[in-house]
This record gives sequence, C-alpha cells and structure tokens, in this order.
Amino acid sequence: MTPSNRDAYARLIVLRGVVFQALSTSLPFVSELSAKWSENERMEFEKRSRDEAQAIVQDMKDLGAWKAASPKELKFLETYGLDVDRQQCLDAFWRKECAGILTWALGLRETWPNVDIETAPEILKTIPGQKIGLFSNLPSLRDRAEIGARRDLMEAWHWRVRTRRLIEEGYPFPENESIMKELGFHSFDDIVRSSAKVHHQDGDLPEIIDEDYVFRGKAFRSLTADEFQLATSIISERHFALNWLCGKAPGDRWDETPTET
Repeated sequence: MTPSNRDAYARLIVLRGVVFQALSTSLPFVSELSAKWSENERMEFEKRSRDEAQAIVQDMKDLGAWKAASPKELKFLETYGLDVDRQQCLDAFWRKECAGILTWALGLRETWPNVDIETAPEILKTIPGQKIGLFSNLPSLRDRAEIGARRDLMEAWHWRVRTRRLIEEGYPFPENESIMKELGFHSFDDIVRSSAKVHHQDGDLPEIIDEDYVFRGKAFRSLTADEFQLATSIISERHFALNWLCGKAPGDRWDETPTET
C-alpha cells in the first residue's frame, strides 16, 4: 500500500515528536552526568522529562497524528527520563533524516537535501501544525515518479555503504565466471567503479572522484571511520523513509520497512 499525503503528513508529525523527545531527553549526554546528581537533581530531571514527553504526546493527539505512531515509537514516546535506553534515544534522534525526506516529499522544502548534508533538527520547527481532519487542506506529495527516482538513487547510495563494509570485512567476492568474463568484474571495487561511472553519466551523481561516489568532497572509499559512520546514518535513514513512501513497508507498517539493496 502506497501512503497518501495524509499518511505522509501524519507520519511527519510523529517523527517530529520522536526527534523532539530524543532532543529533550539528551540521554547520551545526561547518562554521563547523572551519576553525580543529588536526589533533588535527579527528581527535577525526571519531572522535566515527564512534562516535556507529555506535552509532545498531547501535541500529536491534538493534531490527530497519535494513531499513526508505530509500536516502537509509542514505546519510546511513553518513556522518559533515565528510563530511556541510550541506543533507543540515538536511533530516535537520527529519525530527523526521515523527517527531512518527508518535508521534501510533501513540498515543504523546495530542494532535494544533498546526501552529504546532515538534516538540522531546526527544520522540524518549520512544519505547519495542521490538524488532520476529514476536510484538512494538507500538503500534497510530489509526483510518484520523482519520489521513486530519488528512492532508487538512495538505494544505490545504501548499496555503496554495504559494499564498503564487505570490502573492509574481507568478504570474498563471488566466484562467478560469467560475471568476470562478461562484465569484467573481479572485485567489489570493480563493481563500485562501474556503478559510480554509470550514475555519473546518468546525472544521478554530480561528481565522482577516483571512480567512486563522493561524500563531503572525498571518495567514499577514502572516508575516515567517523565520516563513514555519519554517511551510513544519513543514507540508511533516508533510504528507509523513501522505501516507506514508495509502499514497500508490509501493510504500511513503519517499523517493518525494509532497506535491502
């Protein structure tokens, strides 16, 4: 089932709440400090976290988006303070990339977000707080073909993430004589170089360096570990959102959206 503009807008409101909840909790930083807190400081933090979480949930309910939250999102939104899992909080924070894609898909931002520019959480503050009702005049989705084309491109980027992992882990290249003879591929890097050139010729990649995808001015194979991790977070989240928009989630269940490449 392909989501409608109403579905996409409700999902955007949910994602806004999820990211705001992650930002308000700031657990990855708080957890390092909480061991030094007094009991009063701990109680103040828990109360502030509860109040902020409840305000976020109430806003989603007021706008008619609460029922669009997935099981994982509901669990996160209904947890606050030091009870929030560190990884759960980080995962929720990176959903800002999904939200950024939805703002583009709904025409709330004009230009396609470059893959090497991290989505700023501030963009969530620009989302219009429209109540989702029967006669709501909600933003329209872009042409399905345009969204699909961007999905294909992001899948290619995600494939590049995974090929780098395979190369770094020393995964053996499949011994398939037909591939080697017909296409001249003898390694994963051979395929990367061919893919980069094809996408560049097609106009999907504005530039390539050393026959490779370019992230922040560097060939993808040359990224540092930290740069590669940043690229992975941005790319995987955007691929996830675009796959959902293109109806690839079983039964439209957000948590189950696949990201195979």
